[in-house]
Amino acid sequence: MSKCLIGLPLGGRFPKDIKDYLEAHKIEVIENPYGRKLSEEELMSLIKDCDATLAAAEPYTKKVLEVAKKLKIIARMGVGYDNVDLKAATERGIYVTWTPIPELAYAMAEHTMALILTFVKRIPYMNQEVRKGIWEPEKWGALIEDLYHLTLGLLGVGRIGGEVAKRAKAFGMSIIYYDIVRRKDLEDSLGIKYVSFNDLLSLSDILSIHTPLTPETKGMINEEAINKMKRNAIIINTARGAIIDEKALAKALMENRIAGACLDVLSEEPPTETHVFYKLGDRLQNLILTPHIGYGQHTGRAMGLTAAEDVVRVLRGERPKYLLNIEVIK
Repeated sequence: MSKCLIGLPLGGRFPKDIKDYLEAHKIEVIENPYGRKLSEEELMSLIKDCDATLAAAEPYTKKVLEVAKKLKIIARMGVGYDNVDLKAATERGIYVTWTPIPELAYAMAEHTMALILTFVKRIPYMNQEVRKGIWEPEKWGALIEDLYHLTLGLLGVGRIGGEVAKRAKAFGMSIIYYDIVRRKDLEDSLGIKYVSFNDLLSLSDILSIHTPLTPETKGMINEEAINKMKRNAIIINTARGAIIDEKALAKALMENRIAGACLDVLSEEPPTETHVFYKLGDRLQNLILTPHIGYGQHTGRAMGLTAAEDVVRVLRGERPKYLLNIEVIK
């Protein structure tokens, strides 16, 4: 019987019927016994006899793949794949797939807009004060903003960035973007405007990041970039933490160089005591953090089943539907 490792613990965003689906296709499921992200050593121990894996954020390094002698497919539940050594996988003839399904783009766009609204409307801060018996609407009326007159800048307009643009348009926002690929379709349908990277920084009231993490984008939002932004600007990151130089961002927030930031992703997840945003407590009140959780159970189920379907295809001897490393079949 073939074996498939599931990297994430089941029962949260990834319901247990994903396991049922695999077992119905006579695939033995190896579950993550730790209830958290697997380390490289833990992954090496669990994957060595597996034919497939439903991958989350655990590190599929060359070292891991060298011990996975039977592995045929890494089915990534998500659209980020910076935790997978694509070159090493391709060299070993391992399929790497992803789940670029509409549900994920919808959910991530919703979370992006939620972060924008949460900060712009100062909801967490007003909630804290009202709970303490403080009722000062005039004070907050001078601090909250309205989206319809603000400019949203999108760094990257792929599937998720495009869905964010649609939702921001519904709020009446002006939308500008920078990407290595022009989106003429969205320029025509939504009236979004292509600008240079420097203009994106200087013109955006809200900068929302939707680009993949690559050697070119790592640290792209650094101190130099932040210094080009408006003092009342907000940075939103639901893409990958390492796209931002987090130490530079922390410095800018402490100095009120920009108004604030909302981060769903960090360069180290979960952060440890050496991370600049570890256990902030009451510090940096102009920063909102969420634990890389931009989608809920409905979307998690759709992603998990999509990845599982590709596992079944490959173990049947078929080609997967959502293949990333096309070179593996050449």
